Amino acid sequence: MDPAPNVEAMKQFGAARRWRAFAPLLGYVASIGLWALAYAARFALVGSLPEQGFPFLTFFPAVMLAAYFFGLGPGLVCGALSVTAAYVSFIPHDQPNVTGLATGDLIALSFFTSILLVDCVVLHLLRRSRKLAAERESDLRELTRNSPDVLTRFDREYRHLFVSGAIERLTGRPTSDFIGKTNRELGMPDDLCEQWEGALESVFREARAAALRFSYGDATFATTLVPEFDADTLAVKSVLGVTRDISEIERHERALEAHGRLKDQMLATVAHELRNPLMTFSAGVTLLERLPDPPPAVTRTIAAMRRQTTQMSRLVDDLMDLNRIRAELVELNRADVDLKAILQAAREMSTELAKRKDVRVDLRLPDGALIVNADTGRLVQVFCNLITNAIKFSNDGGVVVILAQQHDHSYEVAVKDQGAGIEPDLLEAVFEPFVQAPAGHQQQSGLGLGLALVKQVLRLHAGTVTASSDGVGKGATFTVSLPR
Repeated sequence: MDPAPNVEAMKQFGAARRWRAFAPLLGYVASIGLWALAYAARFALVGSLPEQGFPFLTFFPAVMLAAYFFGLGPGLVCGALSVTAAYVSFIPHDQPNVTGLATGDLIALSFFTSILLVDCVVLHLLRRSRKLAAERESDLRELTRNSPDVLTRFDREYRHLFVSGAIERLTGRPTSDFIGKTNRELGMPDDLCEQWEGALESVFREARAAALRFSYGDATFATTLVPEFDADTLAVKSVLGVTRDISEIERHERALEAHGRLKDQMLATVAHELRNPLMTFSAGVTLLERLPDPPPAVTRTIAAMRRQTTQMSRLVDDLMDLNRIRAELVELNRADVDLKAILQAAREMSTELAKRKDVRVDLRLPDGALIVNADTGRLVQVFCNLITNAIKFSNDGGVVVILAQQHDHSYEVAVKDQGAGIEPDLLEAVFEPFVQAPAGHQQQSGLGLGLALVKQVLRLHAGTVTASSDGVGKGATFTVSLPR
């Protein structure tokens, strides 16, 4: 590598550093020079001005120039010299007092001093504010030039008021080509112009942000359009657009969707292939259960086989149900049914597990029928899953409360337990397939499909389910909402 450019850069850096060190001193020197010019100009005017008055005539502009261009310190130095010069050289000293000045001259000198001090402070603040504004403008310009996103601003005629430097990297055209022109005038395809104009018109009309996604060339872009309001009328005066290249993101999204479909197909195939051997196992266990007077060890083994076969069958059924629902292959057998009967049936199906864990299931229902248009079997499946989960994650001897309420346009059913609880960051994730909350690790069994199935079945019924918990060990509540 040639060291010459580095040496030259170091020289330039050293020179700049030395200049910054001497710049304040030069400011003071310059302010003294301005004062000297003002002093000489005032002497030149002697004889042209009345003997009484105008002692500060040429010093005002000198002090203001020093304060504005060189800062507060040089301005105050110039002001102090100006006050001294006016007092010594241009105001008569013919009074028998300490200052030698007449009362009017003393007041004028004091007023002159105060005005110069105020001018120095005001001009210094003005200089500082303009410097800060210039620095912020420079920072903003640098930020927009280096940002990978394209920033644009449009007026009500869809003309570009501003375009960031990223447009040059994207199109090869300078920003000056865009200012004052619409997308149509810039040669954008008609269908794309219509898409942009529709989104811009929506923002101007509704005063709300809008988003659009479009393809241009071989790339895909996402744009967010934000209204900018007039401070006086509060009307939308312009629209700010932020456009980002999302080609890589979209490619990854397509890859994830393809992997997701492949996973669903694989799981559906596995579930289907497992059904036949499970049916054989179940039939074999049924035959073994009919053996006359089997030994106790054989009885215990057959009971364990029955429990495991039933568990496996339920898991396979849940897996197939979830895949069918996600593939939109499930048709609901809807009818007007009483939600109370559905909740009572779901509780009855959970009775055996509740007795085994000594958990009391408290069903609290309002007066009157709760009529919903739904598939009875599917809703029983939903609430049976929720009640079973609540029992499973409850401590032995706990209580599970099922509370049904009626609202103006919906019914709400809350299933509350006093068990393991859920971590806050998993309250949404627990409804995804194969996700289980680690807080209840000891009580877990299965693949984590139950809540995913609950969410999908309720979606088919235009309902929702949400989870809440005060934290680990403080129980959880699952709330189902169904339209009336």
